[in-house]
Formats: sequence, C-alpha cells, structure tokens
Amino acid sequence: MSEPSRPAPLPAPGTPSKYVDFFLYASAAVTYITLSIYNKWLLDWIVGPFWLVAWVWGLPALVKLVRRRPVRPPRGRIEDPE
Repeated sequence: MSEPSRPAPLPAPGTPSKYVDFFLYASAAVTYITLSIYNKWLLDWIVGPFWLVAWVWGLPALVKLVRRRPVRPPRGRIEDPE
C-alpha cells in the first residue's frame, strides 16, 4: 500500500501567501491598465514588464522599509525542523 501523505510544511516566517501574491499581481495589472488609459506611452513592451516587476517587488520592499524590517532575508543556513 502507499504511504499516507504528509501535511504540507508551514511556510517560513515572512513568506507571502498565495493571496498576497494574487493581490500584488492583480493590483499591478489594474494600476497599469488604469494609468495607460490616460498615458498612451505606458503601452510599451519595455514599460509594461518593468511596471510589473517594480510593483510586485517594490511594493513589498517599500512596506518592509516603512515597518523598519530588513528588505533582504538574513544570511545563514536554514535549519531543518526535523
């Protein structure tokens, strides 16, 4: 017989959830489309991907800076809980 499946491990502290990721990508799309309606120069193959990366990476980094948390994860080995 097959071995029973193990429950999924809990995410590391500070790891964004699926909902946060969805919110970031959805808000990036909504803001890009909204701003590009009024500024046609935003409809570009270079500006669009840059906007997405800047929004999805920059917004959480900005929130961490405001909350005075480190933007980069601490260096060192992650220890296995088992």
